[in-house]
Amino acid sequence: MSTPLCISCGSNKWKADVVLMTGKWARLFNYSNKKYDAISCVNCGYTMFFKKDANFSPLELIFG
Repeated sequence: MSTPLCISCGSNKWKADVVLMTGKWARLFNYSNKKYDAISCVNCGYTMFFKKDANFSPLELIFG
């Protein structure tokens, strides 16, 4: 299966990162309670976020 193309620029090169975010109360205690996988286009920077605790793996999107 081929790598999907970026909907913004048509590139097929992606970079994966993990993003930590805080909610309103977690910020008071300096605690990151929300994790997301971020998949970014290397060419234009278009980024998609996926909840870390979701059953869908964003790596499935890239590698099939």
